[in-house]
Amino acid sequence: MKLLVDAGNTRIKWRIVADRELLGSGVVATAQVATLAPAWQPFHPTGALLSCVADAATQAGLARILAASSVPAHWLQPERENYGLTNLYDTPEKLGADRYAALIAASRLQVGDCVVVSVGTATTVDMLSRDNAFLGGVILPGPDLMRAALLGATGQIESRMQGEAVRARLAVDPASLPRDTATAVAMGVALAQAGAVDAMCRRMAAADADLPLVILTGGARAQVREWLRGQVIEIEDLVLEGLAWIASTRAD
Repeated sequence: MKLLVDAGNTRIKWRIVADRELLGSGVVATAQVATLAPAWQPFHPTGALLSCVADAATQAGLARILAASSVPAHWLQPERENYGLTNLYDTPEKLGADRYAALIAASRLQVGDCVVVSVGTATTVDMLSRDNAFLGGVILPGPDLMRAALLGATGQIESRMQGEAVRARLAVDPASLPRDTATAVAMGVALAQAGAVDAMCRRMAAADADLPLVILTGGARAQVREWLRGQVIEIEDLVLEGLAWIASTRAD
């Protein structure tokens, strides 16, 4: 029985699996890492596979919980060649473990050239070739972080929203015209996110007529979905899907 953990900047998501069968799952805010011990204890996992891009304190907290229960922990480290993926990052081990796991999951789908997009605290847009090579990708602030940076660094934009809740205007119709400040902010953020995806898709499509498939994941993906062009498939918890496949191939 294996514990799979995706520890991100905002949330920690986890699953308990046995031979790919899901036995339990959950999610907590990253700041609440200490609450995970009682959630995991009833399952008595025999090992843990973790992707952690949260801060050192969060990783230490996870390590303490597992050590206290004598659960062996394996922290996913990106490699140049493994799990059917070729990682062409200049320094392979410096690729984020979450991106690495998501790319491995995407490669198992065998959908040809694709762009893997994860929208959360940060947005990552990664190019995966049909022969399962990670070609490179970009990182930009996620929608909420982009919006917060804009409002925090400007003097009057928020006041011009006339008291409207900022998040109340996230679902803007892409066909509408931005004629008030709240819509202008929401549309600007959405177009910036979608523009990064479109640019990476066009890089992959340089030699072909069709844009590659977009594989969309991440907790904030709903803010971007309607703005993307071409064929898009959504997959919940792509990082955990990758961890599940990796765990199934490991002997420990």
